[in-house]
Amino acid sequence: MTTHYFQRKLALSITAASMAAGTASALEVPLTYFGTNMPPLDFHGFASQGYLASSDYNYLANNTRNGSFKFTEAGVNMSVNPFPRTRIAAQGFTYDVGAAGQYDAVLDYALAEYTFNDYIGVRAGRIRRAEGIYNDIQDLDLARTYVLLPQGMYNARWRDMYTTADGGELFGTFHLGTGGRLAYQMYYGLQRPQLDGGLAIQKENLPPYQQLNYFNSPQIVGGQLWWYTPLDGFRVGVAMNDDQDLTFQTVAGVRAEGSPFTQHYSLEYVVNKWTFQAEYYNSAVDYDITLGGNHITTAKIHPDTWYAGAAYEVNRWFSVGTYYSEYYADLTHRGGVGATPSDGFQKDAALSLRFDPTSWWVFKIEGHCIHGTAQLSDNRDNPVRNDNIWFMLAVKSTFSF
Repeated sequence: MTTHYFQRKLALSITAASMAAGTASALEVPLTYFGTNMPPLDFHGFASQGYLASSDYNYLANNTRNGSFKFTEAGVNMSVNPFPRTRIAAQGFTYDVGAAGQYDAVLDYALAEYTFNDYIGVRAGRIRRAEGIYNDIQDLDLARTYVLLPQGMYNARWRDMYTTADGGELFGTFHLGTGGRLAYQMYYGLQRPQLDGGLAIQKENLPPYQQLNYFNSPQIVGGQLWWYTPLDGFRVGVAMNDDQDLTFQTVAGVRAEGSPFTQHYSLEYVVNKWTFQAEYYNSAVDYDITLGGNHITTAKIHPDTWYAGAAYEVNRWFSVGTYYSEYYADLTHRGGVGATPSDGFQKDAALSLRFDPTSWWVFKIEGHCIHGTAQLSDNRDNPVRNDNIWFMLAVKSTFSF
């Protein structure tokens, strides 16, 4: 490993230690110093370090069979309400999950929003993209029991593309009286996939193993609707989005262009100390593959995934959770095809234990029993794959203020 790598690891360790010495309260910076009566700036931050170990295959990181600490994230965010019904917020973020992230410092989001009334508000900038229960809060480790969210739906390596968009959004809530309420979000913007990001790495690690030299910033339009039912704690959600002309090209000149359309359905019920969740997701895209402007073939990609889970808060400092998920690389061939049928599916049963020693420190340990290899996109690190059952251990510690 390089000296630069250890310097970044050391910096994150120092950040975590600094947080541990503080409290869970936000850091406030008064703006009265500038001769204004505006509210103070609120600062929050977090730093997480994880450990991944697997039995038969390298998963997420490239050496988990021997155990890997390449599972790190940290961020600092700021928010202020300078005027009534107005909010400004931004977050700087860095992460490392195997070959994705590599501790690059990014502007995770930076937005301004104004709420006219309950029915309509507007936000603009680099916005969080609403999809499902967790997409816009994947970095909030304190908001869930699990270490790893179901990876077929919330891929930890694809943060550069799937959590944000540069554009605008309308949002609001309609009250239905005894029928509950409806909350909506509708957005339009540009995605910013990176050549060293998770999606690019996946494409490069699939045959014919060619590096990408071009990735566009596709337009995306989408939205999410939540129905908060009359049953207290129970909500139903549906989200859809359409990428316009997602395009990438290899150094050999092979070009792929398509417009993925995604559907996402969610159920959540929070009652007493229980949280029950279930979600289903599918995506469909036909990639037009060309070389030198000449059509070669059309690649039809139609994956889907679902999970169901439950979590229980035993007491203030201990929670337990479990989920079962299934992911299929092609919903028309759920049993897989070709020389490695197990690449067509991946089934995951997870058990999680969460400990909260303090209000600013969370520690989690999680076990996975996995059947299938459909999400081992780093196939060069897993040259031999078969239909066996394998196991993974995930540990994560998060400090926050």
